[in-house]
Amino acid sequence: MSIPTAPPSGFRDFLPDQVALRHEAAATISRVYRSFGFQPIATSAVEDLQVLTGKGGGENEKLIFKIMKRGEALERAHSEKSDLADLGLRFDLTLPLARYYSKNGSTLPHPFKAFSMGPVWRAERAQKGRYREFTQCDVDIIGADSWGAEVDVISAILSVFASFGLTGVKVHLNDRRFVDQALEKAGVPAERRGAACVIVDKLDKMESAKVLAELEAEVGAPSAKILSASIMATEAGPDLLAAVKGEFAHLLKISDAVKSIIPSAEIVLTPNLMRGMGYYTGPVFEFRHPSLSGSLGGGGRYDRLTEKFGGPPIPACGGSIGFERLMLILEETGRSATGGSPDAVVTVFSDELRGESLQAAAALRAKGLSVDVFPGAAKLKAQFRYADQKKAAYALVIGPDEAAGGRIQVKNLKTGEEAAMSLDEACAKLAARA
Repeated sequence: MSIPTAPPSGFRDFLPDQVALRHEAAATISRVYRSFGFQPIATSAVEDLQVLTGKGGGENEKLIFKIMKRGEALERAHSEKSDLADLGLRFDLTLPLARYYSKNGSTLPHPFKAFSMGPVWRAERAQKGRYREFTQCDVDIIGADSWGAEVDVISAILSVFASFGLTGVKVHLNDRRFVDQALEKAGVPAERRGAACVIVDKLDKMESAKVLAELEAEVGAPSAKILSASIMATEAGPDLLAAVKGEFAHLLKISDAVKSIIPSAEIVLTPNLMRGMGYYTGPVFEFRHPSLSGSLGGGGRYDRLTEKFGGPPIPACGGSIGFERLMLILEETGRSATGGSPDAVVTVFSDELRGESLQAAAALRAKGLSVDVFPGAAKLKAQFRYADQKKAAYALVIGPDEAAGGRIQVKNLKTGEEAAMSLDEACAKLAARA
């Protein structure tokens, strides 16, 4: 039986062009987040199971990749028939942030504006745009209870999308407290509210009649009828519009402020938006794009998460970009990396002249250019083919005549034109891609 060459389901390998595009996208996201005053942090990929479990992670707690105990601890757990795992891979970046802040908060600015980018893992069914290992790009504000935090987070994420030239993104906005209020008004018992929200959340995937039937079966027809006129609506109805003029006026303030910063922003009050039961405590938002069936990102206010670590409740708000879905859009629209290929490949005419090739490459790199030196031994034709495969703009040749005259033969791989020139002239030509 042969060993499989494909990665496990839900995990992926990436070709050089894909990695180059991902690196450029990550650099763009980082640049935009920094421009809003967010500071980069990094947290461990592995957490104690105590961090990852216990209300903070919601449904994601069922999807943890657990790590078994090691050595004597594992043997003891086997003999005692106790838990075999004590660690787990993080399933998001928010719980690690809450732990990080609980440990380091006294040394950080207050409020603290942070962003974090990295892989997370969830043991769920893999499908298009949804993987078991994927990258998140989070931006958070801890210690600010004003709706200005939501404005900052939403605006930063929208600015990321704008930097990629992505149009058609809509922001769907709601408040978890409005949902709770509607459930109470409808007479839904506390123990059934979570299930009711899970059913309402299916509106994006199922016909409304089927969702209503499920809701009636769960909470009864009278309650379902009341909810269908409030949180089952995909656009703001009378209940939410009345609420945002009073108790939830901050939703309109958030919307107006974001539009004042980004006039093209489309913000929709969406009462059926459900995110993070037992996690979010106030405004919630989601970014949607017409080319995707799921969201492009989302977030909200989570004012009680730090309590998990024994500290006082600290107001917090954050959002995350679905990096894999963003990459899916970029790749499907034909986006490619601008800096994924070397400016030039320096050929090696012979072993005796390899030193000249290496020195020329080093001199060109010192001037800020990306230069590859052919690593093997082959005829020039094969080396030119290598340069084509690397998608280099130029191939450089230093033969005996060029070495004796202090010149470099520069060949444009697109046009086939070539000319001998000095190192400085070659540098200028490569830099201009002329």
